Amino acid sequence: MNAVDVLRVQLRGACDLVAEHAGSVEPVWLERASPATSLPGFIVWHCARIIDWGVNTCVRDEPEVAAESPWREKLRYEMGHGAGLTDVEADEVAATVVPGDVVEYAHALRDGIDQWMADLVDADLERTIDVRMANQAHARYSTPAAWEEVKHLDGAQAWQLLIRPCGGHIRMHMGELETLARLIQSRQRDTA
Repeated sequence: MNAVDVLRVQLRGACDLVAEHAGSVEPVWLERASPATSLPGFIVWHCARIIDWGVNTCVRDEPEVAAESPWREKLRYEMGHGAGLTDVEADEVAATVVPGDVVEYAHALRDGIDQWMADLVDADLERTIDVRMANQAHARYSTPAAWEEVKHLDGAQAWQLLIRPCGGHIRMHMGELETLARLIQSRQRDTA
């Protein structure tokens, strides 16, 4: 076992969590738990998009899966990865993205990441990432609001980008999503 093996399992798991949760929160996709929370549909979309951004834009310096057809339209690529969006824009994403498409996209991400990582060695993950430069790939990644949310990652090594936003950040949001879904479902039962 080496670092690549560990990260490969972590990223595979992150993609699978996104796919699983995209399917499980479909009944509450557009329900808000409270005025200050994001819609479940946005949270799941954001998680999938952050994995694509972190792996492909930042670490690989390759086009994202969402930049290509059919994902470009289905996943609202023009909206970026979610960092820096207004609440109205985030709600718009949730309202126009279909849960089943997020499931399929997460599986496509997982398969592409798995294939890419099959040939890596640990030394490949020690490269320092210029996140500010990588963010020039998409206008939404370069907004002041988006930069504010990711600037702490600038200068991190590749393995750190893979484990932090693409791993830990995803798992944090999945816990948030489970809590919000339970609150929404509980409220629905109480009013039924």
